[in-house]
This record gives sequence, C-alpha cells and structure tokens, in this order.
Amino acid sequence: MSKASLLLLVLSVTLVLSAASLAPKYQFIEEWQLWKTKHTKYYDSDREELERHLVWLSNREYIQQHNVNYRAGVLGFKLALNKFADMTNSEYAAQYLTYKSWDKSSKHNAKVEIYVPPTFSSWPEFVDWRQKGAISDVKNQEDCGASYAFASIGALEGFYSLAYGKSAGLSEQNIIDCSLPEGNNACYGGNMYNTFMYIVFNDGVNTEEYYPYKGVQQMPCNFSYEEIGATMSGIVIIRAGSETDLQAAVAFAGPVTVAVDASSTEFRFYSSGVFDNYRCSNYDINHAMLVIGYGRSSDGREYWRVKNSWGTAWGEDGYIMMSRNRYNQCGIATDASYPSL
Repeated sequence: MSKASLLLLVLSVTLVLSAASLAPKYQFIEEWQLWKTKHTKYYDSDREELERHLVWLSNREYIQQHNVNYRAGVLGFKLALNKFADMTNSEYAAQYLTYKSWDKSSKHNAKVEIYVPPTFSSWPEFVDWRQKGAISDVKNQEDCGASYAFASIGALEGFYSLAYGKSAGLSEQNIIDCSLPEGNNACYGGNMYNTFMYIVFNDGVNTEEYYPYKGVQQMPCNFSYEEIGATMSGIVIIRAGSETDLQAAVAFAGPVTVAVDASSTEFRFYSSGVFDNYRCSNYDINHAMLVIGYGRSSDGREYWRVKNSWGTAWGEDGYIMMSRNRYNQCGIATDASYPSL
C-alpha cells in the first residue's frame, strides 16, 4: 500500500470514528429543528450549526435535570429552552449582561433625593401596577445590550400614566442614540442614573412613534423637541440593599427600576415560579429590569414581580417572580431608583 493510500485510509477511519462519537448526540434532531423554527435561528455553515447544536444539547440537559427537581418539589421555579439555548455562558454575558453601576461620586445639578418610606401602620400585601394601567407592554431589546434604557423608560412610562391618567409610549432608541455624553454606551451598557440625567438635562424624551426602536445605535442622535413624550425633574434613589424601602416605594410611589445579577444559567432559562438562587450575587449586578409589584405565591413564597425586556417568550410572558426578603438576593435592592416628575 502506498503512503498516499495509507494516509487516505487513516483519514477515512478518523472521520468515521469522529462521526460515530458524535452520533449519540443527535438523538433530539426533531426537537432541535422545531426549536430553530420557533426562534427563527439560521446558521452560516454546517459546522456552525453543529457547534450550536452541541451547546443547545448541553443547555437542554441542564434544564431537564433542573426540572426533575422542580417536579419533585425540591425547587420552586421551572426552566425552559428559550432563545438563549444555543449560546454559551460567555456569549450570553457579553451580549446581555451589560449594566454598569453608576458612579455615585459623580456630580450633577439635577435633583437627586433619597427615598423616605411613609410611616403608615400597614402596607398592602399585594401590589401589581398593571392593574392600574401603569405598565406598558413587554418590549424586546433583541441583540442590543441596553436593558438600562428599557428599565428607565418603563418607569417613566409608569409614572407618567399614574400622574396624567394616560399612557405614554416612550423611546428607548432615543436613549441609546443620545445619552452617550451622560455616560451610557448605547448597545454596550449603561445605567438608569445616566439615563434619567439625560432626560432631565434634555428637557424630555421622544415618543416611541416618532423615534422607533432599531436594536442598534443610530448616528446621529435624532432627538426632536417637537416630539417630546414625557419629561422628568429628578431622581429618587432607594437606600442601597433595603428591601423594606424598595417595598414601600413600589407600594406607594410606583414601578421602580432595579439591577440584578442575571448571570446564572437558571436566570437565563427561567420559565415560571418564584426564582430563588442563593448563589446570586447581591453586589455584582449586570442587568436592569423594572419592579412592578410584589406578593406571596400560593405556597407561601414572597416575591417581587419584575418586568424584563427580552420579549414575551421569556419567563412568564416577559416577567419573572424573584425572591423577596431573602437577604437582597441577586442584588434586587442594591441599585434601585425611579423618576420624579
């Protein structure tokens, strides 16, 4: 046998063995195809699809094992294969966990005050600002790392509705494109403090109708004073780490912006139930959302009702119930604030 023939034989055997080693991993092809169709996933090459498929299988196995414990009553929340299932942990973090805590030493001329809870003898056991029409529909930030813009705009929409009795569809794109001088970084991160500062100094933010969402930074900034949808005068900050103060603010003021540690696999694939993860950091926060209420589940678990910006296919129609009064779990009260009109 010639050297060329021998080399060809070795190569053929190697390919066969490689295919054989991968064969058992293709037992969920139909489910994979259905998942790709549901989430409109397309890949540039067979190799890329293979790589994504293997990541998907790993995430699927994790979710399946978690849900075994959920069905057994060991865990109080369920996971599901959502649009993030073909992403690695590092890819997910780089694209979506972009919240940057604000520099508390920075000085601005806008009114900033610390929230002081009322001294009422009793507080409501259940709050959901959706019941008052103060919460806009769940939005989808898509591939843009701008959760800070969605949380901020959601809060301002809520306070505008409560103050004036009508909804205001406001523009996240306006924030993404125009708040760089205040310290935000478009689709690569920012925070609510910088966003609120921009709206105060800018004398308002445009309507979503005039300045629709594109999911990428648009240049130049296209703000128009003729198309302002809402204004604000300052920022109210919740005492860092105090779930008691956060509860009071949500109960008596309105929806409150928060930032949490969303880095866990459990958070990424959350589907339903009261999210409870003792491994969450209460200081390393990386994703912004909007607390729109709180309550207690049928099995006695205290929760925060939180609006996300990953579309209605994530979580409970775009919402998550996060553990309440669990030592500021996931940093829910570490960086909370709301706009003052």
